[in-house]
Amino acid sequence: MSLSSSTMLRLSDTFVISCGTITLDPVEAKMLLIRWKKNGEVFLPKGRKNIGETLENAAIRETYEETGFRVTLLPLRIPTLATPVAAANLDGELTTEPVAGDSTATPDAGTQEEGEDFDPVWADLENAVQTLTFDDDKQIAQTVVKLFRASSIVESQDS
Repeated sequence: MSLSSSTMLRLSDTFVISCGTITLDPVEAKMLLIRWKKNGEVFLPKGRKNIGETLENAAIRETYEETGFRVTLLPLRIPTLATPVAAANLDGELTTEPVAGDSTATPDAGTQEEGEDFDPVWADLENAVQTLTFDDDKQIAQTVVKLFRASSIVESQDS
């Protein structure tokens, strides 16, 4: 059996697992981004998963560390290639991302680790994707905004 050209096998000392969020404020229709003070680059909050930490917890922790905002999981059906749990019957969709935050809250201070120097930025959903510096972040954010707008989450937040 041959591996596809897009598949790489690595030992754990040659890669890291990065977890992050697309944090939305459903009420204010905003997305949480971070701006690196050093060079003005804007991207989604993300960082390394710790040993023994779940992917979800790593994403929430990294978002908090980099932005100072406490966030919670928001159920949004996102297509995935992951093998579904038989009992869940989700038809190739994940329901634990992205996360929700409150853009009107004040972020906690002193949450960033050494070497991190970011400003949290709440961008209107209309402008968030274009504000991002990197194409990978833009692609992910654009997909989530599209799924969010088509979801019932928008309707339930307006009620």
